[in-house]
Amino acid sequence: MQDWRPRWTLKIGLRLLGLALLATLWPEGRALAALAHGHPTVTIGQLSLAALAFLCASGGMALLLMGPDLWKPVRLADRWTAR
Repeated sequence: MQDWRPRWTLKIGLRLLGLALLATLWPEGRALAALAHGHPTVTIGQLSLAALAFLCASGGMALLLMGPDLWKPVRLADRWTAR
Protein backbone atom coordinates (compact mmCIF):
# COMPACT_ATOMS: atom_id res chain seq x y z
CA MET A 1 0.00 0.00 0.00
CA GLN A 2 1.26 3.45 -0.85
CA ASP A 3 1.94 6.02 1.83
CA TRP A 4 -0.86 8.55 1.41
CA ARG A 5 -0.30 12.08 2.61
CA PRO A 6 -3.09 14.60 2.11
CA ARG A 7 -2.30 18.11 0.97
CA TRP A 8 -3.19 21.09 3.10
CA THR A 9 -6.01 22.03 0.72
CA LEU A 10 -7.70 18.67 1.33
CA LYS A 11 -7.30 19.04 5.08
CA ILE A 12 -8.94 22.47 5.06
CA GLY A 13 -11.62 21.40 2.58
CA LEU A 14 -12.73 18.39 4.60
CA ARG A 15 -12.90 20.43 7.79
CA LEU A 16 -14.91 23.13 6.01
CA LEU A 17 -17.26 20.43 4.74
CA GLY A 18 -17.67 19.28 8.33
CA LEU A 19 -18.52 22.83 9.40
CA ALA A 20 -21.02 23.11 6.56
CA LEU A 21 -22.72 19.88 7.65
CA LEU A 22 -22.92 21.18 11.21
CA ALA A 23 -24.31 24.50 9.97
CA THR A 24 -27.22 22.68 8.32
CA LEU A 25 -28.36 21.43 11.72
CA TRP A 26 -29.96 24.76 12.62
CA PRO A 27 -32.51 24.83 9.77
CA GLU A 28 -33.06 21.07 10.04
CA GLY A 29 -33.79 21.39 13.76
CA ARG A 30 -36.18 24.29 13.20
CA ALA A 31 -38.02 22.37 10.48
CA LEU A 32 -38.23 19.27 12.66
CA ALA A 33 -39.57 21.29 15.58
CA ALA A 34 -42.19 22.86 13.31
CA LEU A 35 -43.23 19.45 11.99
CA ALA A 36 -43.34 17.82 15.41
CA HIS A 37 -45.27 20.62 17.13
CA GLY A 38 -48.81 19.44 17.83
CA HIS A 39 -48.56 16.02 16.21
CA PRO A 40 -49.05 13.09 18.59
CA THR A 41 -47.62 10.52 16.16
CA VAL A 42 -44.38 10.36 14.23
CA THR A 43 -44.73 10.75 10.49
CA ILE A 44 -42.30 9.47 7.86
CA GLY A 45 -41.24 13.06 7.13
CA GLN A 46 -40.35 13.69 10.76
CA LEU A 47 -38.44 10.44 10.95
CA SER A 48 -36.48 11.10 7.78
CA LEU A 49 -35.66 14.66 8.86
CA ALA A 50 -34.45 13.39 12.24
CA ALA A 51 -32.30 10.78 10.49
CA LEU A 52 -30.85 13.45 8.20
CA ALA A 53 -30.04 15.64 11.20
CA PHE A 54 -28.31 12.72 12.92
CA LEU A 55 -26.24 11.93 9.81
CA CYS A 56 -25.25 15.58 9.37
CA ALA A 57 -24.26 15.88 13.02
CA SER A 58 -22.26 12.64 13.03
CA GLY A 59 -20.55 13.23 9.70
CA GLY A 60 -19.91 16.89 10.43
CA MET A 61 -18.21 16.21 13.75
CA ALA A 62 -16.15 13.37 12.29
CA LEU A 63 -14.94 15.52 9.40
CA LEU A 64 -14.34 18.55 11.59
CA LEU A 65 -12.33 16.70 14.21
CA MET A 66 -10.53 14.06 12.15
CA GLY A 67 -10.44 15.45 8.62
CA PRO A 68 -8.40 13.25 6.27
CA ASP A 69 -7.26 11.04 9.16
CA LEU A 70 -10.53 9.15 8.71
CA TRP A 71 -8.92 7.41 5.72
CA LYS A 72 -5.54 6.80 7.33
CA PRO A 73 -4.44 3.18 6.95
CA VAL A 74 -4.20 1.20 10.17
CA ARG A 75 -2.22 -1.93 10.93
CA LEU A 76 -4.29 -5.02 11.65
CA ALA A 77 -3.40 -7.74 14.10
CA ASP A 78 -2.14 -10.99 12.61
CA ARG A 79 -5.27 -12.88 13.60
CA TRP A 80 -7.43 -10.62 11.38
CA THR A 81 -5.30 -10.91 8.25
CA ALA A 82 -5.66 -13.58 5.59
CA ARG A 83 -3.17 -16.37 5.69
